[in-house]
Amino acid sequence: MNRKIRIAFLIDTINSIGGTEKQLLSLMASLPQERFEKHLISLRPPNAYFMQQDDCYDYHQIGIPSLLSAQCIGRIIELVRYLRQRRIDIVQTYFIDAQFVGILAGKLAGVKKIVCCRRDLGFWHSGALLLLLRQADRLVDHFQVNSQAVKRQVASDELVDPSRIHVIYNGIDFRIFDGRPTPESAPAAGRETKIPLSVGILANFNRRVKRVDIFIRAACEVLKTMPGVRFCIAGDGNQRSELMALSRDLGIAGQVDFLGAVTDVPGTIRSWDIGVISSDSEGFCNSILEYMASGLPVVATSVGGNPELVQDGVNGFLVPGRDHRALAEKLCILLNNDRLRKDMGEQGRRIIARSYDWPRVIDRYESFYHEILGYDYERDMDHMGKPEEKPGDQPGPGDQTLRIQRDR
Repeated sequence: MNRKIRIAFLIDTINSIGGTEKQLLSLMASLPQERFEKHLISLRPPNAYFMQQDDCYDYHQIGIPSLLSAQCIGRIIELVRYLRQRRIDIVQTYFIDAQFVGILAGKLAGVKKIVCCRRDLGFWHSGALLLLLRQADRLVDHFQVNSQAVKRQVASDELVDPSRIHVIYNGIDFRIFDGRPTPESAPAAGRETKIPLSVGILANFNRRVKRVDIFIRAACEVLKTMPGVRFCIAGDGNQRSELMALSRDLGIAGQVDFLGAVTDVPGTIRSWDIGVISSDSEGFCNSILEYMASGLPVVATSVGGNPELVQDGVNGFLVPGRDHRALAEKLCILLNNDRLRKDMGEQGRRIIARSYDWPRVIDRYESFYHEILGYDYERDMDHMGKPEEKPGDQPGPGDQTLRIQRDR
């Protein structure tokens, strides 16, 4: 190749340090600098979680508070000019507002390919939104999803031809989740396990679908026969007071630790013995990746993409959704069997190292981008020139055509 592939990643905003935002930022950081020119564009300002810490991509925000706002059309026109001047090859969108903006701006700018990402099962989609998506989807070249479950859901709900939907699983930085116990949790001489044992969950308290209440009810069942176990909840949000009240009502407040929003996720997970996901819906769960990379056995609800990651009886257990007693039963099996916990944890780490470490995932992204650009891209590549050589890249002193704000 004579020049880099230019990708504009378009997202509503960066409002979290986890989930979709974490995957996107890791993707941009991991794509090779020598082969990719990366632009991150947000419709709205990010919150305090987001700080650009390196120069591996350009960051811009374009100021569209709402698709119904008065400035929306003007900002889209400015985005079109930006995409043209940078000669962007691919626009890749995350979240719904960004999809609508990205499709319109990308098509008007003559971008080669529009890629829209779906990373959940659309449990929140209304009938009206689905009708709009089905119309907009006709202008999308490819869809990128993070599990076979999401692929099936998009094909079914949005009536998209499955051949246009590409599965690339989430990645994780395997190096920072080494699976070694922290000093305070290391077993004492002559003792196989530390006391007390602990069960943990990483969850977003702003999304009821995460069903932390099921985790708490399962804890209550376990504590009836194993009163020494600690249950840890890492996360925060508007359900915190409600969940704390539930633990008090069940009489287990003394055994449930609400850790808040933790900054040291690897260190937090390493202090646990079992990782849990009790959601009603999951596209492909980053928390499960982190549990497995840390050497923890996993107990997860058998929903969405969870069965594609948790092999029942191999690296953990799958349980029906909304069934706290089934969850408690599997937790008790693991809590009572040191060897099983260790073996399942080791199996999980092997699975992560084999398939989900970022270098392996990046290979799949590179293949995907080369595949969708195809032979036409190879033929036209030589005529595009380097970014710094293109006329109009650097606006003159009086050029007001680009009011996109740069935050570098």
